Amino acid sequence: MLQWRGKRPFTSTHFYPAQLKEQHGSEVGGWLNKIYWGDNLQVMSHLLKHYRERVNLIYIDPPFDSKADYRRTIRLRGKIIDNDGSAFEEKQYTDIWSNDEYLQFMFERLILLRELLTDDGAIYLHCDYRKSHQLRCILEEVFGPNNFLNCLSWMFSTRSSIKTSWKRSHHDILFFRKSKPPVFNWNDEMVLEPLSESTIKKYRNEDENGKYRLNGRFIKDSPIKGAKDVDPTWEKTHPHLVVRDYLRAGKVANDHFFIEIENQSSDDRTDYPTQKPEELLYKLISASTKPGDLVLDCFMGSGTTQAVAMKLVGHLSR
Repeated sequence: MLQWRGKRPFTSTHFYPAQLKEQHGSEVGGWLNKIYWGDNLQVMSHLLKHYRERVNLIYIDPPFDSKADYRRTIRLRGKIIDNDGSAFEEKQYTDIWSNDEYLQFMFERLILLRELLTDDGAIYLHCDYRKSHQLRCILEEVFGPNNFLNCLSWMFSTRSSIKTSWKRSHHDILFFRKSKPPVFNWNDEMVLEPLSESTIKKYRNEDENGKYRLNGRFIKDSPIKGAKDVDPTWEKTHPHLVVRDYLRAGKVANDHFFIEIENQSSDDRTDYPTQKPEELLYKLISASTKPGDLVLDCFMGSGTTQAVAMKLVGHLSR
């Protein structure tokens, strides 16, 4: 169990009626997408009244304790302001914490997130090298060590001038369930990883069901046990020793994958400093939800989780 100065159990918080900032889209099956504005600890306390144990999937990209002030430049036209007359900076959020303050902040919010999850719900927590080790300890305390499922590595291209250590070119995504096995759509087209051209070329035979390779079955004392691309005569003389291995749409996803960060010229770019690529959220949401599921992101950031869930309305109803 991780300890820090000032650690205290979380039992309750005072909440005020959360401000429903925006509603998006039209109602589907009695549901209307919602964006709340406020301290997420208080908003989640408000949501517990109606959504306790109803959320199926949570993805959060919380502060990384990066010791940075994230700002954006605001440009004005036809306005007179005091600095340079054309632009000023607006602070989007501050990611500067004391260690103990940060850990208590995350501890309290993860407790509420667990309360919102269904018994077969799951959570993806996106982090990096700064706090991943400590956040996993907190997640194990809140969700239980037996409910840890995986640590995914999202790899991406990045420029780096570091010459004293390895270049940091991946983030960690900690994957936990609440208690029961969650949904995992390993064969979803957005989850499967593509086969290489060299693998596809190995499937030279074809019948009414598609392209295939003729392989030996793993049968004791078989002379072709486990062999690949065996002579087709074996299928005629010893059909019980062979199997047709049909070409699949892809392979089961690894726990590490490469997805480029959102390109500066992308139409999806919002200029939010820590925006995550939509392709990443397509992969995670598609893997861990089914039609009718409820998805929550209580840190929101640039709104990628919500945008992708909405675009997947054909795959999800919420």
